[in-house]
Amino acid sequence: MFRWEVTAVKGFLAAVVSFAVYLTGLINEATVVLLFFMFLDMITGLLRAWMTKSLNSTLGWAGLIKKFAIFVVLAMTAGIEYFFIHMGQDTNGVIIMGVASFFIVNEGLSILENCAQMGLPIPPVLYNALDKLNRDPAGKEQALIRDPALEQVDKAILIKEIQQVQKENIQQDKKKEEC
Repeated sequence: MFRWEVTAVKGFLAAVVSFAVYLTGLINEATVVLLFFMFLDMITGLLRAWMTKSLNSTLGWAGLIKKFAIFVVLAMTAGIEYFFIHMGQDTNGVIIMGVASFFIVNEGLSILENCAQMGLPIPPVLYNALDKLNRDPAGKEQALIRDPALEQVDKAILIKEIQQVQKENIQQDKKKEEC
């Protein structure tokens, strides 16, 4: 894909989102936070792919399409809220806030997952929570795999590396306290 095509796609998407926001007038703080988290997720996803040498344009485009789909759902939610407002039911932005909050949490988990796969020290509680979220209640892997490239990272080795870094940090802190 040529550079001008990428710019054209970005411009088109920006115009669609801007038009939807203009029509509904339903942009709130949650939507702004969602945009910020989406940006951070894309950056950490690119960094993770680069560090794990799994940079793949097809997966990148799939991620962008998913981000666009989130805005489609958000626009649909804004339409529903717009409908309620014009029917005399003031929702105070609760519907769109709820949907945006769901996606904010989803993006936050994705950012955390990307950071863990890059080898950043993640608190064991959060790492275990991520591991459990990727499994169903019976402890089996989900049938739907999010990203095949992510399976190339050995989680057991990653956990050991994180624990080693945490031990080293504790030892360094103890040495500083002794001095």
